[in-house]
Amino acid sequence: MRLKLSWIVLTALILVASCTGIRSIAPEDVAGTPTQYATVSAPPDPALMGHWRRPQPGNLERPWLFQYCLVKKGDKYAVYYYYDSHKKNSFKGWASFSIDGSRMTSGVDGVVFYAKDGKVFMIWPGRDDHYPMEKLD
Repeated sequence: MRLKLSWIVLTALILVASCTGIRSIAPEDVAGTPTQYATVSAPPDPALMGHWRRPQPGNLERPWLFQYCLVKKGDKYAVYYYYDSHKKNSFKGWASFSIDGSRMTSGVDGVVFYAKDGKVFMIWPGRDDHYPMEKLD
């Protein structure tokens, strides 16, 4: 009986781990050629570059997951973007973004990411909260 219970727990852990991997941006996602490039008014603040995610805010009951990876390919910039509402709203892929120096705006959902004093923050359209982002690479 214990062996069977251990097997069930192990299988559940493997499934959770594999689903967690699906819910993020992997290095192979950004390794290829982007299908979409950002519109750039001013080159991005270096702090915006790389892979970022929003840690789960404690003040929201069911917070959405957000990640982006800003890369430079040749002389162009591209953003691989991911969000998931845990319901029907989700997006994962190269996304339209406008970049204007320390600020970049998603053409997918209007979310704004901005750099200030070497840190990156996120603003959801229509909200006053400025969520800190966490660098993953």
